[in-house]
Amino acid sequence: MLDNLKTDIEARMTKSIGALSNAFKKIRTGRAHPSLLDGLTVSYYGSDTPLSQV
Repeated sequence: MLDNLKTDIEARMTKSIGALSNAFKKIRTGRAHPSLLDGLTVSYYGSDTPLSQV
């Protein structure tokens, strides 16, 4: 029972660390970088479109 709990917790922690790592990759200091706009979407003719495709 404890082994299942440990495995579940480790999987969740690994997933959380991966998400945090991806969030840190988006942080830029000192100057603007085009990758800051990668996660933005805009309404374009009634549909949400990534800003890089407009």
